[in-house]
Amino acid sequence: MPLFLHLAEEEQKFIIDFVKEGGSLKKMLMKLKLSYPSVRNILDAIIEKLSLLERKEK
Repeated sequence: MPLFLHLAEEEQKFIIDFVKEGGSLKKMLMKLKLSYPSVRNILDAIIEKLSLLERKEK
């Protein structure tokens, strides 16, 4: 099963929106109406979760 599918629905949506915005945190700030630290924390948490899932699969 692809790692992406192990993420919660809202995490998957964040990743899809992030990619659609060209990987721009600035655009995500405006889209989500959140501060830079908040958006960065969301992204960092998703990255950490994917890293842990990847290690489990090995």
